[in-house]
Order: sequence, then structure tokens, then C-alpha cells
Amino acid sequence: MRGRLTLLLVAALCVASCGSDDDQTPTTPTPGGRLAIAPQPDFLTVGSSVVLEARLTEGTSAPRVVSADWSSTDGRVVAVDRTGRVSALASGTTTIRATFGPDTASLEVRAAPDFAGTWTGTRRVASCVHPRPEVCAASYPTNRIVPTALVLTQARDRVTGTLSLSPPLASPSAAVSGTIAQTGGLTLDGAIISTPSSGASTTLGTLADFRVDIEPSTGILRGSFTEARTDPDGTAWRVGWEIQGLTRTR
Repeated sequence: MRGRLTLLLVAALCVASCGSDDDQTPTTPTPGGRLAIAPQPDFLTVGSSVVLEARLTEGTSAPRVVSADWSSTDGRVVAVDRTGRVSALASGTTTIRATFGPDTASLEVRAAPDFAGTWTGTRRVASCVHPRPEVCAASYPTNRIVPTALVLTQARDRVTGTLSLSPPLASPSAAVSGTIAQTGGLTLDGAIISTPSSGASTTLGTLADFRVDIEPSTGILRGSFTEARTDPDGTAWRVGWEIQGLTRTR
């Protein structure tokens, strides 16, 4: 009997002092979450919108979409609603933020006007400077109105296209290109090119001070440019144009 009591006492002391293998296993901390915004558009044209998601990664698990709180540092430029829909309202740059618990993700977004399309309307002669005044009087009298077509394509803030310059000349056009400023205005440069029905194209001059803007309230494109030419005999002359208003067709 005494031997059995001794064995029971030893076993109890071992349980109390030795512990178990599970007690010896160290505890691994759970990694914190990481929030990300997807997709990540950094450039939007005014009038367009995109839906963003807030995706949370926890530890080694796959990202999951969470209901984050959304905000924009400048809601006049880009607005975002509670579902993550981002709408570009005006030219400029803002930061979109998604917040979920202690985690925050941010995305800088620039908005700029959409200049792409075919713009048609009229332009007006604002000035004409030529060594022979009769040339201006005959072809470019002040306030003369002529039809105008401007065809533009756009990739982000880079714009290229063609400006029709006839009449009063028979066939020339101008290949133009330029970049949209942060304020939304577009500055273009171009070469005036004559393309006859047969033979090689000829460069007749350049376009200078070519600036256009789209009126936010009407969607009409207005601006101005200077047509600088040099005749075959070396005579240099200039015509200043005012774009009275072009409307767009896609």
C-alpha cells in the first residue's frame, strides 16, 4: 500500500512540474493586414468614371474585398462615393484614400479633358501681316469666317491630330501634336503641309501659339493660333486665327 502511494505522489509531482509538449511550443504572432486599391488608374478623362475595390491581405491568405471608407482630397477634381466609384469632374490632381480599420491605402489620380474626336465649326481671321497688303485684303481680310475641321486622338495627356486649313488655300492641312496642361488647356505645335494629288508633300509653314480649351458648361472647343508661312520666293507672312467654336462628333 505504501509503495502504491509513493508512485502516485511521484506521478502527480511530474505532471505539475514537467508540463507537456504543447506547453513548450512557441506562439507565432498573426501578421497585420495590408490594404491595397485595385485597379489603380492614375489618369482619367473628365466625365469618365471607374469603380475601385479595397483589398485586404491578412497573413498568407488571399486578398479579400472589404467595405472601406473612401475619400478624395479634392472632390472638385475627382469625387468618390461609398461604393468606390470614382468620377472625374474637372482638370487637376487629387489623392483617393481607402480606410479599413487601422489600414489605409492611397492612389494619386490626375483628371484632364477628353479632346479626342472630330471637331467642326468656324475660325475667324484676327490679323494678317504680309509685305504686300493686297494679299491680306484679297485672301485674309480681318473678320473673314471660314469652315474648320480639327481631328484629334488622345493617349493620356498626349494629343495628336490634323487641322484642315482650306479654304482659302486649296489643299493644305496641318499635322498637330501637344500635351494637356494641369489646368486643362491644350497647347499644340504643327507643320502646314500641302498634299497634291500627285507628287510629294510640301511643308509650307508652321503653326505657332496654338492653344485650345473645352468649355466645361457647353463642351465647345475654342482657342487661337498663328499660321506662319514662307512663300517660294522667301517672303514670310503670318495670319492670326481665332477659333470661334467647334463642336464634336465622334
